[in-house]
Amino acid sequence: MRTAEHGVSTHQIITGIKTYLLDTMTALESIGPLSNLTSFNCNGSCSNTTEVPETSGKNIYDDILLGLEYIDIFLLPTCLILGVGGNFITLIVLNNKTFSSWTSKYFLVALSLSDNLLLLSQPFNKPVVMNLFGRDYRALSKVGCKLYFWFFKNGKMTSSWFVVLLCAERFVAVKYPFRVKSLFCKRNGLFAIAAVYIVQGVYNGAWSWAHNILEDGRCYPDGFNKNDPEDAILFRNMLIAGSCLYSFVPIAIMVTLTPMIISSLQRRAKKRQEMTRNQGKDIEIARITTMLLSIVITYIVCVAPVTLLHLLSFFQGVKSFGNNPKPFLIFRNVSQILEQLNYTFNFFVYVFANRKFRGGVAELLGFKRLSSSGSTFNLTSNILKGRVSTISRPHRSVISDSVTSSSIKKPFDNSG
Repeated sequence: MRTAEHGVSTHQIITGIKTYLLDTMTALESIGPLSNLTSFNCNGSCSNTTEVPETSGKNIYDDILLGLEYIDIFLLPTCLILGVGGNFITLIVLNNKTFSSWTSKYFLVALSLSDNLLLLSQPFNKPVVMNLFGRDYRALSKVGCKLYFWFFKNGKMTSSWFVVLLCAERFVAVKYPFRVKSLFCKRNGLFAIAAVYIVQGVYNGAWSWAHNILEDGRCYPDGFNKNDPEDAILFRNMLIAGSCLYSFVPIAIMVTLTPMIISSLQRRAKKRQEMTRNQGKDIEIARITTMLLSIVITYIVCVAPVTLLHLLSFFQGVKSFGNNPKPFLIFRNVSQILEQLNYTFNFFVYVFANRKFRGGVAELLGFKRLSSSGSTFNLTSNILKGRVSTISRPHRSVISDSVTSSSIKKPFDNSG
């Protein structure tokens, strides 16, 4: 009986684990396997999407989705205010003459602009906002639908490449410090920024053919006719290319350069112990590099899930923002939250990782002026106290000296 009891409990555990792990796979398989999509064969009964209807009965997925909805309600305005405000502060601070020597200055400015573009457009992409207003404001017109996703994707994809440019600039600054000024001068930096905007803008403009308003009145980035094999193949190719431009290629470049930057910093730290002549310059390089590496790592962690989301939605034949299986909806919501945090974090990374930037923010917000005015007040009060003491001191000295010196006492007696 004891063995049987243990056998039953073990079987229950195994069954529970299998049910949990296979639940997602079963749901996704029920909406369309990969083989059906890659062959693009469709009979007369298939529709424009392979979504599944909502099933009744509350389970753990419903609780998770409800929790994510509450998190999203809190994070959306928080990230919008902190992210947009922080990026605007970044733009103002970087225009200070203090940062004129930073070769990465223009990339940071462009990154802040792209992040703000995405943060300002992202709320309209949130299901919670659509449910709040009762309509999809992206779908006011067909042109508006296409323009929305053009701006939205440009913000995302240009931001990725500005992080790549920052990583490349730090690589040159650490490995070849005498060449960074010539390679990443103002002219070359602005040319690289313009090239990123032009290439991504043209590509996203060509991709806009797939952005359409469907029967439910919502605007979809994948609103093409899935029954048309040619459209499906074209969208698949553009999706793969877009995913490469958005994350795969940028992440590959960053993963390659980042370890090399870190190893170079470690070697320089060892040399710094032996030679202290350029210690101040090395410390400044290390601080800037630490700040920018933090941006790179944050980007990799927060952006990769979103790319996987779009690939999964296509190859499983579902709309990214449709009525999909609950495990897919959970993954979508988590990916969107991570993506939103990625475009909000940068300002705080700058503040915590770089002393010079932190000082610029403090000066902009008036903290340094307050401290300097406080020190000026203290200095003034000390001067006044000193003057008062110098005025009162002779009288005290006369009184004390009158006991011992009559030569000093007489003149003051005559004056009094």
